[in-house]
Amino acid sequence: MSELRRGQATVFLFVAITVILAWFAAGASAYNEAPELSELVKANKLPPVAERLPQQPVVIKPVEKIGMYGGTWRRAYTGLSDLVGARRILYDPLVRWSPDYKVVGNLAHKWEADPEGKVYTFHLVRGVKWSDGQPFTADDIMFSIHDIFLNKELTSSVPRWLAPTGDPPKVTKVDDYTVRFEFAKPYGLFLEQLACPQGMELVTKPKHYLKQFHKKYASPEELDARMKKANASSWVKLFQDVSSLRHAMFTSTEYPSICAWIVEVPAPAKRFVMRRNPFYWKVDPEGNQLPYIDKIVHDLQAESQTILLKAIAGEIDMQARGLGGMQNSVLLVATVGQGKYRLVPKTSTASVGLLLAPNLNHSDPVMQKIIGDRRFRIALSHAINRQEINKIVYRGKGTPRQAAPLKESVFYSPTYEKAYIDYNPDKAKALLDEMGLKSGPDGKRTRPDGKPLRLSIDVMVVIQSWVDTAEILASNLGGVGIETEVKSESRELFWERVKSATHDAALWPGDGGMECLLEPRWYFPYSSESFQAPRYGEWYQSEGAKGLEPPADIKELMKTYDQIVSTVSDEKKKELFAKIIKANEENLWVIGLVHDPPDFYVVSTKMHNIPKRDFQSWIYPNPGPIHPEQFFMTK
Repeated sequence: MSELRRGQATVFLFVAITVILAWFAAGASAYNEAPELSELVKANKLPPVAERLPQQPVVIKPVEKIGMYGGTWRRAYTGLSDLVGARRILYDPLVRWSPDYKVVGNLAHKWEADPEGKVYTFHLVRGVKWSDGQPFTADDIMFSIHDIFLNKELTSSVPRWLAPTGDPPKVTKVDDYTVRFEFAKPYGLFLEQLACPQGMELVTKPKHYLKQFHKKYASPEELDARMKKANASSWVKLFQDVSSLRHAMFTSTEYPSICAWIVEVPAPAKRFVMRRNPFYWKVDPEGNQLPYIDKIVHDLQAESQTILLKAIAGEIDMQARGLGGMQNSVLLVATVGQGKYRLVPKTSTASVGLLLAPNLNHSDPVMQKIIGDRRFRIALSHAINRQEINKIVYRGKGTPRQAAPLKESVFYSPTYEKAYIDYNPDKAKALLDEMGLKSGPDGKRTRPDGKPLRLSIDVMVVIQSWVDTAEILASNLGGVGIETEVKSESRELFWERVKSATHDAALWPGDGGMECLLEPRWYFPYSSESFQAPRYGEWYQSEGAKGLEPPADIKELMKTYDQIVSTVSDEKKKELFAKIIKANEENLWVIGLVHDPPDFYVVSTKMHNIPKRDFQSWIYPNPGPIHPEQFFMTK
């Protein structure tokens, strides 16, 4: 697969992209629904299915065959911080990724874009309803833009994916089902950004529900009463708590949704449950309202090892998160013959399975100077035995490389891929000596101020293969005189430390090997999730209002990326991004380790309509793009 630009040529023409396949043309009497919904209709607790669906519902073609209604999809999760797994199932933005990684219509069934890439007009599917039966219209998108993103009390700065040059677009309601976005400068990545998970922010804010918590719409008396009931210190805190994606999708039974399943038992319950949305707006080619599956349950588990054992025992119907990755794949392969599940591979679009991100924003000025010296980072790279990591962690099936674009990307650089990856402890020692990091009689090095040179590696404890990798790194770095400690932490503590820049170095997957322009956080400090310099990333995202101002060379990378975002020409984007790649090759701000082999979904033998292969990426929120609503289960 090439860089995520497929179909990009049509973006800048007058286009009319029909949703997924085609409109369902049969009469209203042809629609079918789940038996449980039919019972509610008979009891006058629900309108007939034809009244709940759009006049022309969106049609989803099943992967294998028309499914059957019923069943409970069993999954597991480790707590509130692990709800991203459930979020990836509920994926219905304006436009979306198709299973083959192209941008296609969704809630917007077609769009037009001017040749310059400045003006985008989206036409919504008419008749879509929220899960409480209220209509989804352009007013909901306008509410998200004008009353949330552009409200200074609620949003201190508009996110860069929506305002790439700092200035938000002019968003106009053309009619109830048409919305126009006008950017001051060309925005060649807008459709791709809308298809990413953050695009859900525009379609998960029901105006009819949220205005009761908004200062602009609710009376002061009403707001005050709701603030007291929620123990909120301000209307802003109340609104943000109620409207957050976590609350909206997983912790509230009242919050309306346009997704296939809605909350029945809120998280963080021992068993978090989502049930079918009776107003879901998609059907199969025979007019059966989706989803097929009745419920999705997530059992709370303390650790990934327990989730792995549940999968082996046949108690997981489809899941990839929490299985321990490559470390446990051998066990999964060995027990697949029991016939309770099969393995469906996921092809990673990451540059490497894990990378090491030394913290350029270290609070200790001495360590900041050490880590900021490119010789130190290059020395770390030469000190790492990637073949050892590959053999022990990846069973010899991975490929040692830097966190560079993959060969399938138009931005691939063979020299960056191989830069400083040879295991050469002597070269590493020579670079450290050159820096004045002297080695004592015991072989341990000291800093220029005479203190011992110590480095800690932060890693999440929930994935054992990551911890194993960190232990190998600690041993390798110890071999060149750097006393290294592994800090295995919970997800919550890990994120707290790295985003606040209180770490020495952190381990994380090298997202962006394929979707380089959409996931640039390892190529320059793009956000607070750029663990190599989270405070620089915060500065970039906030237009200098927060974080720490970066040095000139980092600023130049940011400027170059801004040029890319405002560029329509693919060739020009390639030329500009090559400068960013070259700077990374020279400076090695992050250190790649090994590109991992395919990971797997564990899929029950009872679960059907699962593709034979899927992509694995945060940008492509698997399994959402492969349409979980058309999965079905046999009894």
